[in-house]
Amino acid sequence: MSIKYFCLCLFLTVFLSLVPSYGNTNLLTNPGFESGTTGWTGRSCSINTVTSPVHSGSSAGRAYERTDTWQGIKQSLLGKMKDGETYQISGWVRLEDANDGTVTVSLEQTDDDGTRYINVSSASVTDSNWVQLEGEFSLYVTGTLKTLDIYFEGPAAGISFFVDDVNVYNPEAGGTDTMSRNERNDAQLIEPDEGWFPAPLADVKSPLGLMQCLNVYLRPLFSSRGSIRASAFY
Repeated sequence: MSIKYFCLCLFLTVFLSLVPSYGNTNLLTNPGFESGTTGWTGRSCSINTVTSPVHSGSSAGRAYERTDTWQGIKQSLLGKMKDGETYQISGWVRLEDANDGTVTVSLEQTDDDGTRYINVSSASVTDSNWVQLEGEFSLYVTGTLKTLDIYFEGPAAGISFFVDDVNVYNPEAGGTDTMSRNERNDAQLIEPDEGWFPAPLADVKSPLGLMQCLNVYLRPLFSSRGSIRASAFY
């Protein structure tokens, strides 16, 4: 085996991950604030809608009369997410009459383990442009889930901010991307098409944790995702 080929296999072994794919169903009510503040509430502050500025459509949400950094705008996702699943979250934010501040989108989760605040994405924001926050959230519940809120917070007390076009996409039916599983039987292995590279052993990160795969074929894709075929999973 050449050094170049060995390095390629090592790179794929270390960095390949199975990335969840997402459907096109937004779990939020009134994600673009086109129906006023329906579905949204203030997080210990006041909220309303405005017609300017907006990221798209005719309205955007606004959080104001904020007396602390954690105050902002929220919506409950209780009963809409499934334990063990990963969701894609995004939203557009902008400050009102402030040159600079940090806005964060997070999840507040309360179950039998207590209350946790999970940061999804943060960015430096101004009053001159819309900035997108984007990230993933995986739900893991202990006992009974009592609270599950998505919320936007972050700039200093007294600074109002806008929110628009918020998305919480559910996992696509079928789970994670390309991953086929065969019975552990060498006679059933099918020679892959051109572009696949054999590897006797690979440690692969997945939403279920670290998986060790034997007799695998790996193929790098020219995107943020990878593919894997394997004869056995452990």
